Amino acid sequence: MSNKITSLVTSYLDYKRGLGFQMTAESVYLNAFARYTQDLGYTGALTRKIVFQWCESGDDSSLVTKGRRFEPLKGLADYAGAFDPDSELLPKLPYGNPHKRVRPHIYTLDETCRLMEQCDHLYSPDGIRSLTMKTAIGLLWATGLRTSELVNLTISDVDFTNNLLNVCSSKFNKDRIVPLLPEVSDQLRSYRSQVESICNKVRLGNEFFITTGGKPFKRNAFEYAFQTIRDIIDVSDSGYPHARLYDFRHTFATRTIKNWLEQGMDVNAKLFLLSTYMGHIHPEDTYWYLSSTPELMDIASRKYEDIYGGDAHE
Repeated sequence: MSNKITSLVTSYLDYKRGLGFQMTAESVYLNAFARYTQDLGYTGALTRKIVFQWCESGDDSSLVTKGRRFEPLKGLADYAGAFDPDSELLPKLPYGNPHKRVRPHIYTLDETCRLMEQCDHLYSPDGIRSLTMKTAIGLLWATGLRTSELVNLTISDVDFTNNLLNVCSSKFNKDRIVPLLPEVSDQLRSYRSQVESICNKVRLGNEFFITTGGKPFKRNAFEYAFQTIRDIIDVSDSGYPHARLYDFRHTFATRTIKNWLEQGMDVNAKLFLLSTYMGHIHPEDTYWYLSSTPELMDIASRKYEDIYGGDAHE
């Protein structure tokens, strides 16, 4: 059943998209807010009270989460204030900057393997869900793809012959080609062979990753399944309460820099390659994903000792 805020959200999203904005992430928060008001039976205008009530609902009490919820509602309130006298304008950044960098968790290879093994314990009637989760986590570790890019891969996007992934219409409407290590390509080929064998009597679509019964593997299914296995990972070194799929992207970037340093490569000269691989528009965007780790700090101290002398372990 629709209410005043649901209609407002629909109108606002249509307006912004008409101006050329994708509103992909914003629509998730705005539609969740609209559903929240519907569930409450709220029929009034957009007010500070209902906004803050939603922002502070749920189990996650972090300021980042509250700020991320609030951010798109600020634009919605500005839009509503132009024609609805009952709506109220909202303050700026009441929860602080929601985009300040919170320290991510950098996965070790052992942790990644443990998560993949834990996938065997997921509820999976035909075995496809477990196999897909295991393969998807492995691919995130190997490539640093965005979760949306992974679940949107089609069969034609995976080039086994040349060991390439064609990532189409990703963030900023960019397409890019992601090279794969041969062993990663082999694992993806094995995955498709297994799921097609299981679904031999089911007509499959063009999606590369599927789940139970041959259905497309959606992002929300990926995130929900990960929530059931993530608590085996200790993330007390990060600023988040739980392990996140997105931290595989941080892990990939940090691991790549570590490997280059160990090989004696000029990281500054090669950073644009990492930026291109990860689908960033500017190299400085890639710095967001780099985290200091004990291994990186050890390499840095040894390089300092090589250049300036002294004991790197003093």
